[in-house]
Amino acid sequence: MKPAHRQIHFPFIQFAFMILLLTACLPGMVTTNISTDPQPIKQYVLVTANPQATPTPFQPVPPSPTPPATETLPASPTVEATTTDTPLPTETPAATSVPPTQTSTQVSVPTNPPASVDRPQYIITALMDYDGHTVNVSETVVYPNRTGGTLPGVALGVNANLWNGVFNLLSVSINDHPSSNYTLAGQWLTVNLDAPLESGQAVQIGISYQLTLPNSAGKFENFGYTARQTNLIDWYPFVPPYRGGSWNLPDPYSYGENLVYEKADFRISLTFVDPANAPVVAASAPAALENGALVYSLSNARNFTISASPEYLVNTADANGITIYNYYYPADADAAAMVLELTRMSVNTYSTEFGPYPHTALTVCETDLNDGLETDGLYFLSRNFYRSNDGTVKNNLSVIAVHETAHQWWYGAVANDQANEPWLDEALATYSEHVFYEDNYPELLNWWWNFRIYYYGATGWVDSRVYDTASFRAYVNAVYFNGARFIQALRDRIGDQTFYAFIRDYYTRENGRIATTNDFFAVLDLHTSVDISDLVKAFFYYR
Repeated sequence: MKPAHRQIHFPFIQFAFMILLLTACLPGMVTTNISTDPQPIKQYVLVTANPQATPTPFQPVPPSPTPPATETLPASPTVEATTTDTPLPTETPAATSVPPTQTSTQVSVPTNPPASVDRPQYIITALMDYDGHTVNVSETVVYPNRTGGTLPGVALGVNANLWNGVFNLLSVSINDHPSSNYTLAGQWLTVNLDAPLESGQAVQIGISYQLTLPNSAGKFENFGYTARQTNLIDWYPFVPPYRGGSWNLPDPYSYGENLVYEKADFRISLTFVDPANAPVVAASAPAALENGALVYSLSNARNFTISASPEYLVNTADANGITIYNYYYPADADAAAMVLELTRMSVNTYSTEFGPYPHTALTVCETDLNDGLETDGLYFLSRNFYRSNDGTVKNNLSVIAVHETAHQWWYGAVANDQANEPWLDEALATYSEHVFYEDNYPELLNWWWNFRIYYYGATGWVDSRVYDTASFRAYVNAVYFNGARFIQALRDRIGDQTFYAFIRDYYTRENGRIATTNDFFAVLDLHTSVDISDLVKAFFYYR
């Protein structure tokens, strides 16, 4: 992908109209507006199922040195892989208008010392120079100590510092007092406190920094800019979970994700150096216009993502009260309409089968990145998927849209350690595709198994860590595809009624938490006494 000059510029009057439209959300209108981008290290997560559907499989080069290869699974339960010819829809679903946008609950700026809070708070003011590819940021983090012990300091994950010359830390303060008692190394920013933080107390940490964004065009990276898009993914320092006496911030890897997120509240204020030529912005939540700034409030979320492009168009749909914002490029309007409808259908399906969607809005962004990518409240789809759209639901555009929507349940609502137990979100999101097709296109289930699961061969230990497999393909085959086979085998063993009672209960109990493999099986044990030890032995290495 060659860098190119921006082709579309919006004068100030159009930008102002765009903002008004965002807050009014007039039915039937298609326009450009504020949007959010995906998450960080996801830059390496590529889940393309069948290269015949998209000529390029988008696989990263295997890392060097090569990690130890995972063991090969013994024979395990399979699903019939026969093909059935099935009639398909011939028309692309049309976009659906929605009522006026509902604003999210406001997150107030804390006082000093911080008042009692239930979860971390991130109050961020950002000034973006879109053409200059820089962002100046002032961030306030309010962190409540809910560890049950005393903390001498607070660690923050700084994904942007993994790129040379990108993260320029300017200052740090503790409860509004300047501090130099901190260290920054790799993705770790460790702030040492003047006095230990007792359990039940909160601390306010101020961080000022500048981002010099990297050019991510043609790379397996999500964070940065391309010729027509800027993506802020894991762009701000955040406090990782504190578990087992240490901060849970696993090392990054060549593929897969590594970050773990506590639920938090966000208030983001975004302005532009050149407001007359400001891009359209997509985000994890709808925006309000306050004193010339785009202000976003999102409560009880894992992270907050921003994606900006002067070329974005947007349409919307309603999924039983959930507003779907669909950002796309003009040349891909037909495919975008399909994405919007599939996302709407997926939200309705998963809300019925698993439990309620946790927010009032969901944003979808067409991206110059290489694959799909989920973040809380927003997901991305590669432009290559849009270009391969054939107007049916038998392609990667449809499958990956359904998959990334499912991550709002398995990653957003129910989180997990993405580096060490990635199957908990990826296997469940992959099997959620099965649930979607079963509920909406049952005649295509055999097609789905062949296209999605068996094409590459679904083998390998389901509970592989991102560090365990010898290649990206082996990782996906084990965690995504063999993970889906395990869930189907489990469902076959315990029966449909018990399976859905279990999966709904698991979602309800773990919603808002960081689930573990032990949690998954503990909830399962509450619903069945059927012996599945042979399945566990066949599919799992660490259990």
